[in-house]
Amino acid sequence: MTEANLKVDGEASHPGTDAPAETGEAVVGRLPRRPWPRALRGRRHLWGVGAVALMTAVLQGALGIQQFKQYYMGAYDLVIFDQAIRNYAHGHMPVSVLKDVHDAAQVIPGYGHTFSILGDHFSPILALAAPLYWIWNSPMVLLIAQALLFGAAVPSVWAFTRRAVRGIAPDRYAVRVAYLVAVSFGISWPLQMASQAGFHEVGFFVLLSAIMIERYQAGHLRVAIACALGLLLVKEDCGYVVAAFGLLLMCNRDRDRRRRVTGAVLALVGVVAAVAIERWWLPAFGARPGYYWYYDQLGPNLPSAVWKIISDPVYAFDIASRPADKVHTLLFLLWPLLFCCLLSPLSVLALPLLLERAFSSKPEHWRTDQHYNAFLAVILTTAAVDGVVRLWALVARLRERRAPAAEPAARTAGRWVLGWSGAVLVCAVLMVFQSPMPLGSVLFPNAWRANAFTVAANRAINQVPSDAGCVEADNDIAPHLSSRTEVLLLDAVPRGCPWVVLQTATVSYPFSGPAVELARAHWLEADGYQLVFSSNQVFVYHHP
Repeated sequence: MTEANLKVDGEASHPGTDAPAETGEAVVGRLPRRPWPRALRGRRHLWGVGAVALMTAVLQGALGIQQFKQYYMGAYDLVIFDQAIRNYAHGHMPVSVLKDVHDAAQVIPGYGHTFSILGDHFSPILALAAPLYWIWNSPMVLLIAQALLFGAAVPSVWAFTRRAVRGIAPDRYAVRVAYLVAVSFGISWPLQMASQAGFHEVGFFVLLSAIMIERYQAGHLRVAIACALGLLLVKEDCGYVVAAFGLLLMCNRDRDRRRRVTGAVLALVGVVAAVAIERWWLPAFGARPGYYWYYDQLGPNLPSAVWKIISDPVYAFDIASRPADKVHTLLFLLWPLLFCCLLSPLSVLALPLLLERAFSSKPEHWRTDQHYNAFLAVILTTAAVDGVVRLWALVARLRERRAPAAEPAARTAGRWVLGWSGAVLVCAVLMVFQSPMPLGSVLFPNAWRANAFTVAANRAINQVPSDAGCVEADNDIAPHLSSRTEVLLLDAVPRGCPWVVLQTATVSYPFSGPAVELARAHWLEADGYQLVFSSNQVFVYHHP
């Protein structure tokens, strides 16, 4: 980022206003202290930015609830988080019985305890969602919480954009661009896909990364570093993002020795934390070492993989670019922002996450329909804003070699960036209604109406009493029973639960097809289970 952008520390040049003189230069200053009502009225953009944040939360939350109501969300991963965070809410370890039973291969032999998600991923920040269960005991509370976290990131994206553009253009242009970028971010396809996929820790990453980048730009390094350290509590691989942020501090043009030392320490802390969590923390909670290692084609561990990438870049490039889904997802991340994020140093924050997925052998890491892309939403959006500002700076230097412009350069810059942000918004809107992007469905009433399957499924879950003990349920139906009783995933292995709910209308994980589920139903009948409900290929069995 330019030095002018980094030095902006306030949003007003005169008391009672929030716009500097129309010179395109950043103005340093702070709003004077006022009684709360007057201060609220004085900040005229508070309501506008709040409206965009609320729109983001409402749309993303509506999408999550719609997908839940239509039985599009599975036990993996919504029931896992629901069971774990509900245990947090009751003061227990974040145990997920479903995870413990169905991912037994992940647990160290002889562990001796029910497996908790603290051994699955290092996400203690999820405990912050526990109080929500004191208000509403339903998995849908997590979907709403994630949507609110997405919405809460909007003000930081808006402030970052306005401050960046004010470095080259009049404030009236900066404000317009900030609103267009904020709306584009709020409806961006990575957030859509995360909302469709259910609840994950990504919501906390989106909010913390947004505050971190905006505060870094504003020069408030203490807050930025605090948010960076907070990312360590989101997921174990976030340590590498923290390390990248440390490198960003080290390589800044500002020759501040303290900043460079801080950056070096942060980079070291990020790497050490990531390695220590994977090597010691997760196994301490029962995780089998190397369970999530998807990089055997590069080597058996991280050092060997890094050396393979460095020593044989041609082979590494071949791994990172095949199958074509990897390149397709990368292009989908870049082209809605018109590739401008590639012009900003902020993109270095995205590099660890992109490399982690590109070299992975897990297909879910490559696709566009997963929540992993939302980890990059804030980083790429803010990098694109910084990139287009840098691009204008390059154009302006070239213009200086020619005859003076017929109009002030600041206004030309404003129109330049405004045109870019308008194009980005058009791309984002087109993606909303582009199949298979799901957000557009919340605007159509037909997508909310119950069909024959959802009616039958609703009736089926009402057959299972709250004191059922435990129930084996189809992957798509399990989340609707999770708040009432102990839920296990229906698979080919009998678990001995007195209630079983299955459906043969669609293919459901982990079954390969309806015929397999029918065979499972026949086994239930042969083992003494009684069919107590049958409608539209949804069945409920009970063992007296």
